[in-house]
Amino acid sequence: MPSPLVLRRCRALWFVALLSAQTWYCAGYASEPEAYRVGVEQVDYYPIYSAVPPENQYRGYARELLDLFADREHLRLTYVPLPVRRLSHTYWSGQLDLVFPDNPRWEVHRKPAGVTYSQPVLQFQDAMLVLPERRGQPREAFRRLGFVRGFTPWKFRDDIAAGRVVIKEAPNPEGLIHMVIAGYIDAANMAQQVAHFHLKRQGREQSLVVERSLLPLRDSYYHLSSIRHPELIQRFDAFLQREREAVQALKAKYGL
Repeated sequence: MPSPLVLRRCRALWFVALLSAQTWYCAGYASEPEAYRVGVEQVDYYPIYSAVPPENQYRGYARELLDLFADREHLRLTYVPLPVRRLSHTYWSGQLDLVFPDNPRWEVHRKPAGVTYSQPVLQFQDAMLVLPERRGQPREAFRRLGFVRGFTPWKFRDDIAAGRVVIKEAPNPEGLIHMVIAGYIDAANMAQQVAHFHLKRQGREQSLVVERSLLPLRDSYYHLSSIRHPELIQRFDAFLQREREAVQALKAKYGL
């Protein structure tokens, strides 16, 4: 039988080992990243963002920006692509932690109270693009308007209701550009930055121009928002300020 001295030493070693194990476990638990679900639009609007079936892989500027935020703040973000209308209802019912993109002016009368918005993530100008030879024609000459599938042409709802225009859809901005150039539609709706990106990539930078009579150019903004986690939006705003150079580099990478 071990002597009392040996027993005391064994108990002391066992106690130290137990404390070490508890410390390791707690440290490991504390290092687990905070997990959040981010609702995103199931729309191909590259280079700003894109998530389309069947893979629904979220990519583009928004993905890289949010991934960088997650890395800097030790978060784990799970992206949940949903059709635009379903995304809104899922978010408002409390099933998502964050949503991108969002804007305080969107669906004002339907949103619940208490939505917290980040500082602007991206500035853009929504535009209607036409063939150069058609610029300046009467508004009535543009009857077939193209939109990316998944977007609601709410700025033209009165014209649609009155039968003055019909809406055609394409799965992505590239499709809309081809439709205008081929004459299948009279004008295509997309952010100027998105149009510039794809026209440049196709070597057609002068192929389409903005028709302001259809839609005046105004600055619009995308924001990150949250109903459940206003403190997370504060952290995101601080991240945007702290990482300004990295954010600008991402915008340059995607031509935004």
